[in-house]
Amino acid sequence: MIRWVREHNWLPEILLFASLFLFLGGADLIISGPSALIPDVLICASLLFIRRWQFAAPVLMVASVVAQLLLGLGFLFSSLASLLTVMFQAAFCALLMRQIVVLASTVAGVAGFSLLVFAHHEALSSAGLTLSTDSAKWVLLSICALLTLALNALAWMAGRLLITRFKHFGTSTDQAAILHEQARLSIEVARQTERLGIARDLTDLLVQRVAAVVSLVQGAKYSAKLDADSALRSIERIDEFSSSAQQELRRLFDMLNEDNKMTTAPPRLQDLEPMVIAMRELGYNATLKTDGIPFVINEGAELCIFKIIFEALDNVKKNTVSGTSVAVDLFWTESGLQVLVKDNGIETLNRKSDIPLDTGSYTAAEDLASLVEIVDGATIRVLRERAALYEGIIEANRTPGVGFTLSALFPSLKATAGV
Repeated sequence: MIRWVREHNWLPEILLFASLFLFLGGADLIISGPSALIPDVLICASLLFIRRWQFAAPVLMVASVVAQLLLGLGFLFSSLASLLTVMFQAAFCALLMRQIVVLASTVAGVAGFSLLVFAHHEALSSAGLTLSTDSAKWVLLSICALLTLALNALAWMAGRLLITRFKHFGTSTDQAAILHEQARLSIEVARQTERLGIARDLTDLLVQRVAAVVSLVQGAKYSAKLDADSALRSIERIDEFSSSAQQELRRLFDMLNEDNKMTTAPPRLQDLEPMVIAMRELGYNATLKTDGIPFVINEGAELCIFKIIFEALDNVKKNTVSGTSVAVDLFWTESGLQVLVKDNGIETLNRKSDIPLDTGSYTAAEDLASLVEIVDGATIRVLRERAALYEGIIEANRTPGVGFTLSALFPSLKATAGV
């Protein structure tokens, strides 16, 4: 549930508001009349602001209590909606706002019970509960106040438990994926340990073979001066030992490169579409667009371009939040290709953090710095080296307030990698 609320903008709040208002407001409408709908809509509307404009939730709760007092209404079923507000704000709000919301919810609940006990005690009488003295009313109100406080405390703890479980434990699917990955890594470590043991044995054998070859070579140098037949026999022994060493070395090479031999064919440009679809499955608004007429290039160039786009999308996954829009554009010309990978990760993060975009989320200094900033790192240096093989140029820059852009330009790709 927490994941669903976090991954959608306003939709969870609207659905919660509509469903609770229809259900609880309908019950209050039948029992207390149409006037109950005014505090009902106020208390249920507090659910609309569990993440954004969070200060509005306690304001609406207090407004609902004031409406109840002015209209002389007793306890309303819609007051239960405040428990959900407390739970969600305990999950998403800062400590001070959580405390304010719990206080407002408790006041709303106690006010509702006070009206029920002192102003509408006939409802209690019809339920078989008779309060003949003021002391009995105060005792009942005290019990109701403690119940209200306990329910709000439980809602608070439920919200903190849900967000803690989401952040630190994950869902059952996440845990299953982690266990599967741990099992896979354990098997891989066991395999590598066995292979290292075999490699150690083969290396010892190779050292012995090479040492024998060196000894025979040194002996052949001296025997060649004295006895040609002896030198010939030494050369035959050298050939035998060197061939054996070569065979052992080939076995060692084949064993250490077993995984490389089992890999499939290198990725091609037609594999970009499934990769973009996978980004959408992860919650990103990913698109792939091709302009111009593509021409055929060799496998090495295709792998280079695919690797550039893969690393750019991997950077988006590492450094942006879910919901970020990322566009992969390929512009083909008669002789070259330009690849653009753009995202709005900063803008999406600001929107989810309630930073007002109309007042500008970046300064003039940041704008100026983006013009002269050189984005560098181990990954991008490797990509630049790959692109240089095909006379390509890679540029990366941050757009203040928006996101990150990576451009790879291959002006003469057809000449350097055309088939």
